[in-house]
Amino acid sequence: MSGSRIAACLALALALSGAGAARAADTLIPLEVGTMPGDASAEVYYGVEQGFFKAEGLDVHITGFTNAPAQAAAVIAGTIAVGNGGVGSVAVARERGILERVIAPASVYDPKALTAVLMVAKDSPVKSAAELNGKIIGTNGLQDQAQLESMLWLEKHGADLKTIKFVEVPFPAMAGALQQHRIEAALMVEPLITAGSADVQTFGDAMGAIAPHFITTGWFAGDAWLQANPDVAARFVRAMLRVAVWANAHHAESAQILVRSAKLDPAIAAKMTRSTYGTSLDPALMQPVLDMFVHFGVLAKPMSAADLAWQASPAYPKRR
Repeated sequence: MSGSRIAACLALALALSGAGAARAADTLIPLEVGTMPGDASAEVYYGVEQGFFKAEGLDVHITGFTNAPAQAAAVIAGTIAVGNGGVGSVAVARERGILERVIAPASVYDPKALTAVLMVAKDSPVKSAAELNGKIIGTNGLQDQAQLESMLWLEKHGADLKTIKFVEVPFPAMAGALQQHRIEAALMVEPLITAGSADVQTFGDAMGAIAPHFITTGWFAGDAWLQANPDVAARFVRAMLRVAVWANAHHAESAQILVRSAKLDPAIAAKMTRSTYGTSLDPALMQPVLDMFVHFGVLAKPMSAADLAWQASPAYPKRR
């Protein structure tokens, strides 16, 4: 074959492969996903940058939110298909008629890698839970998971909850409020624990009061959307479970993505305790959180985590 014919064939092959790639891109299913700032909610960014979603045929677009209730409203309104939030928040929404289910785990509690702890000021004289009686404690949201796990820890360690006042303080403002003694304790999260380490110190492992191991946050979607799009939901779940395995084993690489997505200081990202992500949606690992919400009356009646978890589709990945 002459050189000119070879060149023509190569040009045709490249054109066809380019057209094929364009068609493949066109066939990706668009999916709107909400998330919150921080490592515990950053899996979706890792999935986009590492190509896990594209491998499942999904074109994921991310919208940032400041809290789970706003995402729950966006899911029901159809602005986003999937959101991220505390397991207890999804349960409370469901009890109140906002019909959503957890479809995949996000962060899990690991006692060897604490990413949310009860903190006090560096110069605080408080040494025991009982010494917080009559004091003010900060929480990111009233009656939310952070407040309840703080209450559970205090209750189990001898504090009198009736004398303690909880006030709402945004996570970024907690270290300053502790240092100025406007509050006596607060449940802080990474990376703010590391960023504020000069001014605050660890006081108690509040999450450890719930259970030795449990799912703390998850990815959720509305019942109506799940019934209409079981295959898309299953694709998202498969991708997210692969993201979890990758992220748990690649802290250095995921930290670089976290720095870009959350505008995080690289020095803080390198020092902070990293989140551990769940690799299966086991209802037994959600039940302790729901039981805590019932214990404090935020859930009016017991709820089975098996009813909160979406596993109805045959396409759903089997538990490992």
